[in-house]
Order: sequence, then C-alpha cells, then structure tokens
Amino acid sequence: MVEKMRRPGVCAGIVLVLAAPAMAANSHMADCGSDKVTAPNRIVACTNVLEDQAASAGDRALAYFNRAYLLDSTGHYDRAIADYDKAIALDPKDAAVYNNRGLSRSHKQDYDRALDDYGKAIDIEPKFALAYGNRGLIWNDIKHDYAKAIADFDKAISLEPNNGGLYNVRGNAYLRAGDYDSSITSYSQAIFLAPEDPDQYFNLGLAWTSKGNLERAIADFSQAISLDPKHVQAYRGRADAWVKRGDSDRALSDYDQAIRLDPGDAETFRNRAGIWERKRDYDRAIADYDKAIAIAPHDAAAYNGRGWMWALKHETDRAIVDYVKATAFDPNYALAYDNLGLAWWDKGDLDLAISAFDHALTIDPKYAGAYNGRGLVRMDKNQYELAIADYNMAILTDAGFVSAYRNRGNAWNRKGQFDYAIADFDQAISRDPKDARAHIGRGYSWIYKADFAKAVADLDEAIRIEPDRASAHDARGLAKVYKSDYADALADYDEAIRLSPKYAGAYQSRAIVSFYFGPPAKAQADFEQAAAMKAGDSYYAIWLDLARRRNGQPSILADARLDMTKWPAPVVRLLLGQQTPEAALAAADDPDATKKSEEVCEANFYIAEFQRLQHHDEEALRLYRLALAGCPRDFIEVTAAATALRAMGKAP
Repeated sequence: MVEKMRRPGVCAGIVLVLAAPAMAANSHMADCGSDKVTAPNRIVACTNVLEDQAASAGDRALAYFNRAYLLDSTGHYDRAIADYDKAIALDPKDAAVYNNRGLSRSHKQDYDRALDDYGKAIDIEPKFALAYGNRGLIWNDIKHDYAKAIADFDKAISLEPNNGGLYNVRGNAYLRAGDYDSSITSYSQAIFLAPEDPDQYFNLGLAWTSKGNLERAIADFSQAISLDPKHVQAYRGRADAWVKRGDSDRALSDYDQAIRLDPGDAETFRNRAGIWERKRDYDRAIADYDKAIAIAPHDAAAYNGRGWMWALKHETDRAIVDYVKATAFDPNYALAYDNLGLAWWDKGDLDLAISAFDHALTIDPKYAGAYNGRGLVRMDKNQYELAIADYNMAILTDAGFVSAYRNRGNAWNRKGQFDYAIADFDQAISRDPKDARAHIGRGYSWIYKADFAKAVADLDEAIRIEPDRASAHDARGLAKVYKSDYADALADYDEAIRLSPKYAGAYQSRAIVSFYFGPPAKAQADFEQAAAMKAGDSYYAIWLDLARRRNGQPSILADARLDMTKWPAPVVRLLLGQQTPEAALAAADDPDATKKSEEVCEANFYIAEFQRLQHHDEEALRLYRLALAGCPRDFIEVTAAATALRAMGKAP
C-alpha cells in the first residue's frame, strides 16, 4: 500500500521541454509537441511530421519521441518502444529517450531491459535525476534490492533536493528494508516539501505503525484523512492501528468507512472479518469473508480466514473445504496447511493431519505452530517421544511459544515424568501468568504426585483467570475426589457441565462419584449422557453397561456399534458373556510393551467390576489394587479404582 512516484509526470515534463517546434512555420511540429492539443490530434500531427520528406533528422527524432510518449500513455507499449528505437537511431546520445523507453519497458514488465535503458540514460547524462529515480523504483518494487534502490534515490535527491517525490520513494525503500527511523526521516522531508499531500502522511503513518508507535501512526493517518476525506488507504491504515491498540470499535468504524468509499477491496473485508472474530460474531465474519471471496475468487487468505471461522463454529467439514481451497490457490501458504492439519486432527483423521503439518513445515521449516500442531496429533497417536521432539523444535524455533511448553508438559505427564512436566508448566506460566491451561496442566501434575493441596491451588488460580473454563472445574473436581471431598467435587462437576453441556468427560467424572457413593440412578443418567455424546466409544459404552447392571437393568451393550477388532473388545466380550476373565486378561497382549501394560491395567480394573457384579468382592479388591499400581496416573481407571477402594472401606 506504499505510494509510488508518479511516473507519467516524469515523461510529461520531458515531452514539454523537448517538443518545442524546431521551425515556427511548421504547424505540424508545433501541434506534435503541444499539450494544448488532444492526444489523437497530436499523434496525427507527429505522423504528418514523420511523413514529411523535408523534415530534418532532429525534427523526426522529436516527432518519434513525442508520438512514442503518447502511444505509451494510451497503452500501446510495443508501438511506443518501436518509435523510441527510431528516435534513438536518429539521435543515440539523447538520454531522455532511453529514460522513456525504460518506462515503456517497465509498463510491459520487461524490467531487466528497462534497467538497461535507465543505465544508458545515466551513462549519457550522469546528472539525470529522473533516470536514477526510475531505476530506483525497479530495484525497490520489483527486484527488492533495497540497498541499490536507496543508492539511486540518494543520487537523485542530491541532484534534485527539492523533489518531494524522491524523498517519498526513498522512504518506501527504507520502510521495506526495515530501517524505520530512516524511512520516518525521509517521509518527514517529503512532507516538509509538500505539506498538503495526504499520501505523504499516509506513508509516514505506515512507518510509525511498523516502528510500533501507534499514537503517532494514528495521528498521521488522521492528518491524511483531514487533507483528503476520501483517502481509503488512510482509513485502512488507521483501522489496522486501532486493531493493534485493541480498540475494535474504532477499527470497525474505519473499516466501515473504507468499505463505503471502496466496496471492491477484498483485503478490507478480510480485515473487518478479523474484528468480528474478536467480537466472537462468527456469522458476520463469515459474511465478510464471503464478500472478499466474491471480489477476489482466488483470495487464499479469505478462504483460510473463513475456514477458521467454520472451525470456531465446530463445522469442521466446511473448514476443511476452505483450507483445501486456500492451499490450492496458494500452494506455499503454510498457515493454511497448519489450519488444515488442526481441522483433520479435530475430525480424528490423524494421518491426514500429520500430512498437512508436514506440508506446512516443508514450506517453512521454522514454523513453530506446525511443530506444535504435529506434536498434538502424535500425542493422540500415543507417539509421546515423537510429540516431545516436535515440541522441542517448536521451542527451539520460538522460545516464547507458551503453548509448546504447556503441551510438552502434558506429554511428560502422559509419560509419568511429572517433575519434567512441572518444569515445563513453570516455563509457560513464567511467560504468561494468565495462561489458565498451564495452571490446569500443572494441577494435574500435582494430582499425579499426590500433592492435592498444590493441585487445588493451581486449579483455583486457573478458575480465577478463566471462570468459564469447564476443564478447570473438571480438574479441580478430580483433585477433590482424591481428597475425599466428594460433595465439593460434585459441585465442580456440576459447574463444568453447566458451562459446557456437551462435555462428555465431566458427565463421566460426575457419574463415577455417584457410581460408588450413590445415588445409582444419577450415575446411570450421567453415563447415558456421556455415552450418547461419545457414540461408538467402547469405554463409555462399558461404563454405561456396568451402571445398568448395578441398577438391576438388562445389558444393552450388544446393541452398541463398537469396533470389535481392537482393544478393549475383549472387555466387551467379557461383559457380554462371550469370554472368561482369564481370556480377557490374556488378550491384553499388544506387541508394544507400553500399550500392553496399559491394556493389562485396564483389564484388571474392568474384570474387578465384573467380579463385583458376581459378588466376588475379595477378587475385585485384588484386581483394583493391581489396576491402581499398574495404570498410568492419568487413566480414569486409576481414579475409579481408588474411589472403589474407599467405597469398600479399603482406602488405598
């Protein structure tokens, strides 16, 4: 959005100087060079000069030059270049012709040959400021060689120190090079020379925004608007600055005004959609992305943004469609691949999720978010070492990435290395003391270390920071279960469910307390809610079956649509009467030693529940204790086994 030096003005000044009639009596020559004659008539006049066999070589060179300029201004670049070629053939030492041919070649995007023409103009006339300026524009805008651009602009300014446009484009080069102080100085010099030019204030506002001085930026954008109330870019720039200041309402007002002035700019709709996202008005955000896409059907950023809104609305399939379109329109769009990975993860397709994160990292090997996302997926695949390796890379890439510390802490918890986990949660909290999820994670670590007072303290803090986070109440309920504060635990589970009525885990947690301490009907009702939300999940189906049997109701486990090809299918068969306890335990035999240990622990627990249904309490006690000793601390079966032992008067 940085303004460029007005190139047509460069040509016009040269034409007016060089098109003066060589012979006062030659009216065609006079009309050919006169800016008071319409362009079509001037072209005719120049053509008449060229068709006049008596015209001198000098007049013919001027006529070719002027006609070329006119042809260029009407978009006939090839014909213009052909005329400049003929002018050069007649007068090869005319620097202005090379300069203008360079402009025509720039218009054709033939930038290398344009650079060559500007160089020839400078070789012929080393003090040709405009040729330096035009060459600097290519270095800056096209080649992105800002050092060469600044050198050319410096030279042009030394030759024309009162040309404000040159200070302006030099400011652009400094801005793109990241030298914000020099860009501010250069723009300020441009404003001194042209204090009524709103574009200069707009550019200065961009520089202050880049430097992080939003107050100065807003003041300069406002000055641009006061000089030109229809300056669309100034409204956009000021809106962006309001966003960075956290003033969504003022930003929204400026985006609204920019859209009224220019309803055909997709970027403004995208930016306004970001405001609606912050306000959690996802439907309005989607409407703005729709408009952006209607204006620019291949706008990858708009598809990516709309996909994110669908994700926030939990419409994962729609999100995936938009992310796929974003990556199709921009195959190097790492953020869209990252979001696509998160969407596949949310949908449960872990392999496609990893593939998307891999794509993001191929595009940008330093993309910390993609490492973090891939780590989350690998956690769900029980690939804890690989997950930790990904979190390590995220932290190495971005040492301030709080989520990566928190997620690595969760991985250490999962591996049972609670001191490492606490160290990572400490790091996350030191970087962001208001990160409720880090306090929750550390709270779980303290629970697993049986330091329940510290656990409650962390979870109290999480709830103070985010009172509406259901998972914090769920976690505090667990800590209170271990403290045998069952009434308080139930109150926390009640609150978790009130805050998140579709939180299956909270229903399950509340149900387990009621399962062992009553009332049984309440336990069954909660298990029914949880199983309905997690249809197809064998564990939820097993708990519901146990609750029904304890309440003297018939089993409906055979009606559940469960995957009987994988664990815990042997437990399901046990409860259906198709397998003995011994066979169910023997089936816990995964080739992976860690998974085998987890399956054995679960088999011991659920066989214990089966034995209690048969009134074999002593065998159940033995198996509860085996489960308590052998299960990972974060397994629900550990909590259940400990609660069962307390309910039986056999405190663990």
